[in-house]
Amino acid sequence: MNDALFALGKVLVYIAIFYALWFFFFRETEEDKERKRELQRQRDAERDRQEKERREQEERDRQRREAERAERERQKARAKEEFDILVSQGMPKSVARAHRDYIADNPLPRGSNWYGEDVSPLTYYGYRVGKTRGLRENERRDIMHYVLRARLTDPLAKSYQSSWGRPLSQQRRNAIVGHINKLAAQRGNRKGYEVAVAEWSADGRWAKTELAKDTAKFGQYGFK
Repeated sequence: MNDALFALGKVLVYIAIFYALWFFFFRETEEDKERKRELQRQRDAERDRQEKERREQEERDRQRREAERAERERQKARAKEEFDILVSQGMPKSVARAHRDYIADNPLPRGSNWYGEDVSPLTYYGYRVGKTRGLRENERRDIMHYVLRARLTDPLAKSYQSSWGRPLSQQRRNAIVGHINKLAAQRGNRKGYEVAVAEWSADGRWAKTELAKDTAKFGQYGFK
């Protein structure tokens, strides 16, 4: 009996020691609980702040994208107006004169509705080089500028109407430059063509740079 009481007493002592240790060293006090609650509030507040900043940044990004889109649409609309004006303008006087001269010297063959492929758009609008009947430099370049923005229709050959692309397009500019450079290359070694080849070569270099300035403006808005 005494042994049982002694054992029970030992157990009670151990329980008392464990409780004392827990109470003084491991028990979570109200202060500890409050500190935890405060830390949790701070974490929640920080999470809410970050979430708010994220939403605000997303909204700023959305507004910026919308403003950029609206500005691009305004620029595109202005470019479309300018595009329509340019391709609808009449011929400059120098081009009209050269074009009339070509038509007078080269009427359509009887019964035909269009010229053959030997008559390029440049030729049709009066472009000529050479020391005999060649045009002045500024007149040739007026024609190149006009052909860049002209609507190519009958009586030009159908192949030119399709392969030279739309007005003010890179395709049109490349066709002009390529055609002039081809003429220079074909006659580069022919005697008596020195002046013509020099003028073709100079015009090709000029067109490659200067006409690109016109096409770049409209190309960025998808005018092809």
